[in-house]
This record gives sequence, C-alpha cells and structure tokens, in this order.
Amino acid sequence: MKILFIPNWNVKHLDTDDIRIQAPDKKVTGSKYWFFKYFPDETTVDIIDIGKKSSFQKLEQKIKFYIVQPIKAFKQRNKYDIVISHGAQSGLVYELLTSFVKIKPKHLMFDIGGLNGARINNFETPLIKFALRKNPYIIVHSSEQLSLYKNSYPNLSKNAHFIPFGADVEYFSTNNHKTPLKKTIVSFGYLKRDYTTLCNAFIASNKTDITLYIIGDDSLQSDYANHPNIVFLKRIPLKELIEHILQSWAVVVPLPVFNYSYGQMSFLQSMAMKKALIVTKTPSSQDYIKNTKGIIGVSPYNVDDMIKAIETITNKTSAEIKEMGEENYRVVSQFFNEKNMATQIYNYIITSIT
Repeated sequence: MKILFIPNWNVKHLDTDDIRIQAPDKKVTGSKYWFFKYFPDETTVDIIDIGKKSSFQKLEQKIKFYIVQPIKAFKQRNKYDIVISHGAQSGLVYELLTSFVKIKPKHLMFDIGGLNGARINNFETPLIKFALRKNPYIIVHSSEQLSLYKNSYPNLSKNAHFIPFGADVEYFSTNNHKTPLKKTIVSFGYLKRDYTTLCNAFIASNKTDITLYIIGDDSLQSDYANHPNIVFLKRIPLKELIEHILQSWAVVVPLPVFNYSYGQMSFLQSMAMKKALIVTKTPSSQDYIKNTKGIIGVSPYNVDDMIKAIETITNKTSAEIKEMGEENYRVVSQFFNEKNMATQIYNYIITSIT
C-alpha cells in the first residue's frame, strides 16, 4: 500500500534520530514514520507537510486552513493508493479539489478539531458541507464527536469512525526512572486549558506545602502574582517538561468543554510516565478516563470539584500515589498505546476503505 500523508504541522526529515523530537514530528532516514511503523512491511508512506514558515503560511493560519500543501497533494494524488490527511486544516482544501475530478485515491481524514471547532453557523457550515460533499472517510479520537456528524453533517456520519488515540508508551515510559517525588503539582499545555478554575481551586485549598507549576502558558501570571505557591513557566524543551512531570506528586489536566479532541496527548503521556492524575471530564477525555482508578475526574469549570480532587490527591501517601501511577501505566499500556491505534487504523482502511 502506498500512502500519502498530509499533516497540518511540519515534519523534520532527519538523517539520524533525535530523541528530543516526538515521533509525529520527525521522519528519520531508513526508519518508518510514526504509527505507520506498525503497518505491514510493504507499506510506503510519503509526507507532504505544511512547509517552512513564510508570510503566506501566516495568512493560511489566520484563515485556518492550508492551501499550498493540499494543492501539492492534489497534483501527486494518483501515485498513491490512499491519501491520509491529519486535521481539517489540511484535509478540507484537498477534499474540495478532488471533488471536481473522477480519478483519485480514497481520502481518509483525521478530524481532530471538529471540522471548524465544532461550530455550526449559516456562513461556514454550508461551505464545509460543499467541500465534503463527496463523503471522505473520517477518524476521530473522541466518540462524542460522532454526534457532530449525525446532527450537522449527516452525509458524513456513515463514514465517520471512532478510534482512540494511542500514546507512544515506550518513549514516555518510566520503568527504570527512580526520580524522587517532590511536593509539586504540574499542569501543562498552552492551548485549551482551564487554568482559571485550577488556580482558584488551588488557592482555596490552601495547600501551602505544595507548589503548583503551570507550564506552557503564563498569560495568567499577573492575575496570581501575589500567590507564591503558583509558578508560571513559558514553553520549555520537552526533556525539561518531562523532568518536571516525573518529579511531581501529580499532574492536572484542566480542560474546557469542546466537542472534539484536545488534551489527550497530555494525560495519556502522563499516564505512560506513571503519574497520578486529575482530569476534567469532557467529550475529549471521557473515553479514556472513565473507570480508571489512577485518575480523579472533575466536572468542567467546577471549582469545588477541583478543590476536592486536589485535597484528595495531596492527602494520599507516596505509596498510594505510586499505586495510582502504576494503574495509569497499566491502562495506557493495555488500551491506549500507539500500536493498538495503528492496528485499528489499518484494519479500518482494509475493511472499509480500500
């Protein structure tokens, strides 16, 4: 099978591996790319990414879809058995272009952001419906997102399929890591985080012996400047972030509510690092955290719920915290790993698409 992959990010092409870069962001010469390494050996994958930063790419990002990349993919499409786009920003324009021609491979689109942030309006929605009128195949990482197609894009519903996201457990595993725990709680991410609820709950919990680190977004720093136990850090290198996570007592992933996939890598990777977790119960997280004993789920925007979760997790013994982490590692290793995701994607392609 020959695959053309068009992701809505930039992929570095390397002669030798760089472990500081996560698998989706690099293609190493002589090695298979990302989850495709679990596809049959005869599979080949070519990548057309969004390209280097430019003034035109800034325009593309403002209008929230890419133009140059899909045009390149459209021109090369017939060299491949299937085109896989990752993100509607890349997939929409490609699908629109191919809707006017008869000769084309099947198109599988990973819809991470709900096509248009799951927004439905009288201007944008008809345009999206027109672009997708030929019904591409769709994979989502949140089962609740399937309701979006059923209610607003019924023609896409029959081709939309839920497959859980799978973390690179081996990369983030801490099997041999002996980092001693510190009295810190870590929360990280610079997009789609409800840090206001977390900070207000942390202050109300009055945990003077615990420091809360918020990493990746310091936009609220001035709002909480008078609280010495809340530390804001800008985006830091992955290796440094991992060290903060490994040393922490627990990780908190506070999420707002959207009907699409976000935040999943953060809590799944933390699970792979054997961390106890507090995670907001949202459409994006519910498939992964329900009935998981190492995770305390909290209601969205609920300060009281977050206070209780912080008090519960900080009052546990180190042995109990480690037990929660081990349980999370077991769950992510068994159910939400990269190989499982790849196997399900391949089976879906073989049975439903090609």
